[in-house]
Amino acid sequence: MYRIGILEDDINLGNELKVFLESNGYEGHFITPSAYKDKDEAGMMQLLAEAELSLLLLDIRLPGFDGIRLCKAFREKSSVPVIMITSDNSELTELISIQSGADDFVPKPFNTRILLARMEGVLRRVYDKDEKSDIKKIDLENGLSFTIDTAKARISAGDDEAELSKNEFMILMILVKNLGRIVSRDDIIAELWDDGNFVDDNTLTVNMTRLRQKLSQIGIEGAVSTKRGAGYMLN
Repeated sequence: MYRIGILEDDINLGNELKVFLESNGYEGHFITPSAYKDKDEAGMMQLLAEAELSLLLLDIRLPGFDGIRLCKAFREKSSVPVIMITSDNSELTELISIQSGADDFVPKPFNTRILLARMEGVLRRVYDKDEKSDIKKIDLENGLSFTIDTAKARISAGDDEAELSKNEFMILMILVKNLGRIVSRDDIIAELWDDGNFVDDNTLTVNMTRLRQKLSQIGIEGAVSTKRGAGYMLN
């Protein structure tokens, strides 16, 4: 399920969009003004990173923030697509939005069905892959094994399966690439940063915990070990 972030200062509109998205098969995540009231740009970037979004609906005019600047900063740290929504429907604002990294631009007031169609177009461009899945089998030292569907970010063992978030999937692939070897926290963070993900030490800890829980869901216990002071190892 795609998780759609809504960064909008109109609380009524934000809640309406959340309900609309959820009635159409998406997970709506409305980031209310109270959630970012006291944050600076770095704090906002952290908030967005922790939300683990598939797409962000971003209002240009937010209290305390310039949406254009925010879009540009977000694009520098994340590959998550952005659709700008604004009551300023001038061609200049649309041009600046696209130049700042937005994937699309929808002026207010908008028909929610049109917004949905524009969203689906962006999601198809960014996430759709060949129908044929790329399946990798991972054999562990303890005799257990599981498979990774890299096209769908899904892991499975027997009849059990679990879907991974973008960060969880990328962390697992880093560990798989270094199977049986320790990977330092700094190296994992650096590789995620290089791929456009905003990750710090705390975010890595949270995602590593979630990854272990997902592996446990499919019966793969203790596959990721912590080497104190050194890093993590999949074995």
